[in-house]
Amino acid sequence: MKRQNIILVSLFLICLISCDKNGGISFGTAEYYPSFLWVDENSTPVTKTFDFEFSEDAQNDHSCFAEFQFVDQDGKPISTAVMQVSIDGGKIKNNRFRINSDVKSKEISFMFSPKAETGKHEGYLKLVGHNLERLDEQPLTPNQQVDAFKWTLNYNKVMNPLAKVLMFIGLGLLALLFLWFALVRWMVYDYIKVGSMRIVEPYYSSRRIKGARQVILTNRRTKQGWLNRLFTGKIIYEINSVWTNPVVFEPTSKGEVKMKSSDKYTIDPFDFKLQKGEEYTLRNEETKERMKLTIY
Repeated sequence: MKRQNIILVSLFLICLISCDKNGGISFGTAEYYPSFLWVDENSTPVTKTFDFEFSEDAQNDHSCFAEFQFVDQDGKPISTAVMQVSIDGGKIKNNRFRINSDVKSKEISFMFSPKAETGKHEGYLKLVGHNLERLDEQPLTPNQQVDAFKWTLNYNKVMNPLAKVLMFIGLGLLALLFLWFALVRWMVYDYIKVGSMRIVEPYYSSRRIKGARQVILTNRRTKQGWLNRLFTGKIIYEINSVWTNPVVFEPTSKGEVKMKSSDKYTIDPFDFKLQKGEEYTLRNEETKERMKLTIY
């Protein structure tokens, strides 16, 4: 009687290289990410090449075959709604396939459904049909079903690459914004630390100027943009027709107030920085009008 034998050579090589804690063969990790904006969802399968070696007698007998099915740990067939097995690019029904004795190797892929649970999936490759006498060194009886080996696969649901890129860009922008508001802005700009500015002639106005980046006296209605105010600091506009040319006050490095150099106005008493409680007279060199103000 002919002795017909199938040996799964490559599977033993995989086992030597990549075994899980329970001694099964680990095929690796399959991944899936959902659609996001214009990037469609995508599943990345795990692909392995299975090598099959039949005995010489089995190769000469073209009716010789072995039929396998991927089952779970309880021996139940793995549903294709959970994991779809493909051979040489083609999906197989019920994750069950037949190998004839003239087959040398097959490329087998594993792809999970988006609805499958993430984490570790495991089971067996079960011999469910054959006309062989032996599998490896194990004798077989007609219609005998045996586990060829135990397998494990990991399934991960990951972030869409576009969503990941945008997330990292967003985190980078948040980090830059934090650095700007917490550190850099205070290095680039100075801010007024004194309390208020009071104008008593030729009209009366009192404005709180503490924390402002600039104080501008002008006759034009002007509004600072909210982005400019957010990123650089507040500018206070004092609007009155007497200010025929803008007068700009800025903080010194210590937060005191100085008048920005102007050929349209003179200030008396002249001082590089305005002292708190001191009354100053501004003279418009064009109209000769005088204005009095105090910083306090």
